[in-house]
Amino acid sequence: MIFKLKRGSHYQGDKKFMKGDTVESSHDLVTLFGKEKFERDYPAEQKAGIATINKPNIPSPVAKADVDKEPGEYGEDITSEFSTAEEAEVTVFEKSNWCTVVDKEDGEVLNEKKLRRKDIEPFLEQYLTDEDVDEDVDGD
Repeated sequence: MIFKLKRGSHYQGDKKFMKGDTVESSHDLVTLFGKEKFERDYPAEQKAGIATINKPNIPSPVAKADVDKEPGEYGEDITSEFSTAEEAEVTVFEKSNWCTVVDKEDGEVLNEKKLRRKDIEPFLEQYLTDEDVDEDVDGD
């Protein structure tokens, strides 16, 4: 495999490579040193007659996640990860590692400030407790 050195220097054996140099290696230097330092040089491999598989067209995890999730205003629906969410009749969304709890019936946001995942179950348990108290008061 042939790689292009994108930054810094690289030593292979007794040879020193500098930024912009091409480096031939049997090891995947991108995996070993990161895509910030190396990139695979497919055109150079083809010119050198090295048999290569076409550059894989694998979407980045972020791009794939965006397509799969299609997050709405509040982010990705992660309700199924919380056992009490169904009982509380709420939907839990996550966006940028912050969660929002929304009432399924009227779409009202129930948490005053955004929560972390670890805070969702305690929030829902408190919400259910408060809801039971409200029902007792209304029932009297």
